[in-house]
Amino acid sequence: MEDYTPDAIVNRDEPVPVLSVRRQRDESRDTKSSSAGHQRSVSGAGRSLQDKLFAKLLQQVIPAEDVNDDSVAVGDRRPVDPKRPAFSLPLMANNFRRFNARIGIVFSFQTRVERLLTWRKSSHTFSFLFVYSFVCLDPHLLVIIPIASILLFVMVPAFLARHPPPPSTSTSSITPYYSYQGPALAPAKTIKPAPETSKDFFRNMRDLQNCMADFSDLHDATVSAFAPLTNFSNEKISSVVFLLCTITTASLFLTAHLLPWRYILLVGGNVAILSSHPSLQELFQNIAGDITNETAGQASKRPGIEKKDTMNVLGLSLPSSPSATMSSLRSLADISLDTYPEEREVEIFEIQYRSLAPYSDSQWDHFLFSPMPYDPLSPSRIAGDRPKGCRFFEDVQPPSGWAWKSKKWELDLDCREWVVERMITGVGFEISESVSEESAANDEIGGWVWDLPSATSYRDNTGVSSALGYEDFDSDFKLPLKGETKKMKRKGKRPTSQDYEEKGGTGPSVMGEWRRRRWVRIVHRTSLPSESGKGQTTSEDRD
Repeated sequence: MEDYTPDAIVNRDEPVPVLSVRRQRDESRDTKSSSAGHQRSVSGAGRSLQDKLFAKLLQQVIPAEDVNDDSVAVGDRRPVDPKRPAFSLPLMANNFRRFNARIGIVFSFQTRVERLLTWRKSSHTFSFLFVYSFVCLDPHLLVIIPIASILLFVMVPAFLARHPPPPSTSTSSITPYYSYQGPALAPAKTIKPAPETSKDFFRNMRDLQNCMADFSDLHDATVSAFAPLTNFSNEKISSVVFLLCTITTASLFLTAHLLPWRYILLVGGNVAILSSHPSLQELFQNIAGDITNETAGQASKRPGIEKKDTMNVLGLSLPSSPSATMSSLRSLADISLDTYPEEREVEIFEIQYRSLAPYSDSQWDHFLFSPMPYDPLSPSRIAGDRPKGCRFFEDVQPPSGWAWKSKKWELDLDCREWVVERMITGVGFEISESVSEESAANDEIGGWVWDLPSATSYRDNTGVSSALGYEDFDSDFKLPLKGETKKMKRKGKRPTSQDYEEKGGTGPSVMGEWRRRRWVRIVHRTSLPSESGKGQTTSEDRD
């Protein structure tokens, strides 16, 4: 294996990594995969050892389903470009090898930046600070930097490579000199990818591996730090951050052109780079240690006084620990987001039933409380299903995320409104001009909406009843319109709908098997519960 390639740009500061390949634990899987991929291996017999190695490694992380299936859309996935090749393990392995052989220039640049900012050579860092300061004072110099970088770091080294100094033949330590006259003495220098059998190739793999780990750690740290502040998992803290960002945005929108950005960047950049100097870092650590020891000593001298979470620095009270900082943020976020939570009205229908069988006493019996009125044309009733709900008011639960505000249920006496709103047909109802609360609690009156019997559903003199279906009850029987009801009230007449009892009371000739009335209650918004009750009826939410 070659030690390094002269024309390849890689990071050679660390030793060559050791490649560790795990043996397969499941031999049967190897047998199946090798038998299934025998045809593909034969077709690619001309591939190199590296292609086969990377293909084997990638087969362990690729899911078993078809990865070329583009029919499933995931989020905001980009559309498939037909000009681009589909996913292929051999192609993936080949592109990875090419990428790894050429990524050395990025890692080399990263290493030089780290050396520059960590004060490995103070002269280089000070030179960078001077250049940065000049650019901050005169931003027009920023246009010159790319061109000057090409001249100094690309073309000058390339010219020196073409005109190297002659070899020294004397034994004295004479500095070799460059000859800028005459023809070129050496071939032009070009950047070549690192060969796959060289140590530089594995150095690039090592750096790529560490770079992926650093990116993953940085990603996880960023998400853990900023996600709780911005995803409204804690609405108070996220609301405070939202308000601060809104105020800052509005303020900068008006005052950004008045701020001295040149001096802000000049001072901020110099302070950030100078603070990373090892001597200053040690000084800051000593100062922080002295302050911590002094605070701990004062607390030990006064055992009755608890340790303070803040420290006084230049007259400012600052948190002394990360926990104290979070406590300060929580106290800042202790605000009232919504004094008046959202309120809505929920409804439940009390459903009663009576039998129209022969020789029955025709008494109404409480059936259950249901979120649906179970009207004659409801889908569940047409399908032959019984109404669903609970037997008692106490079993009715508010919708998820809501809580009861009013203490009790209230009867809706204006049944005409919700019947017309739902466009329910085949029912009759009573419009009462004045109904007291005592009478509303009675079972016989107060907001009832009953089914109209069909024309073939009747009782003869012997009391025999037959129910064959729903048809029009009576051509003379009509539900009064809203305008007609008002006119009748002005003339002192009762609406036509109140003539049910006059025509036959509440007997079988007027009412069907089912009747219902509506109860309402006020709820207000609360936080979502961890577990919702099972087997309980939830009232229907209505604006």
